[in-house]
Amino acid sequence: MPDLTTEQIRRMHHFAARLEVVPHTRASKAVRNELHDCPRMGIPVYVVVDPRNDKKTVTVHSDPSSGPDGIRYRKAVPYAFGDTVTAGRWTLDTSSLKSYPADW
Repeated sequence: MPDLTTEQIRRMHHFAARLEVVPHTRASKAVRNELHDCPRMGIPVYVVVDPRNDKKTVTVHSDPSSGPDGIRYRKAVPYAFGDTVTAGRWTLDTSSLKSYPADW
C-alpha cells in the first residue's frame, strides 16, 4: 500500500483533536515529530500527556497557522496533573492521571 500524502489524509478525515501519551522511551523524538506533522495535517488541537515522574504535565497545542517558520502550532498551554484542562471544545479532568511507575 503506498504512503498517503498529507492532502489525501486531510480529505479522508477531519480530526477535531489528537491526544497523545508520551512514551516512556524516545519521548522527545515522538512529540517533536507529532508537533511537526499534526498542524500540517490540519489537526487544530494536539494534547500531549507526559506521565514521566519528572514531568507530570499536560500541554495543549493549538492555533496552527503559517509563519516564517512554516506551519506550526502558535499556542502551547502547559498544565500540571490535577488541573482542569481546556482543549478546544473539551474540558479534561486530569485529577486521576497516573505517572509511570518509578521502576520503569
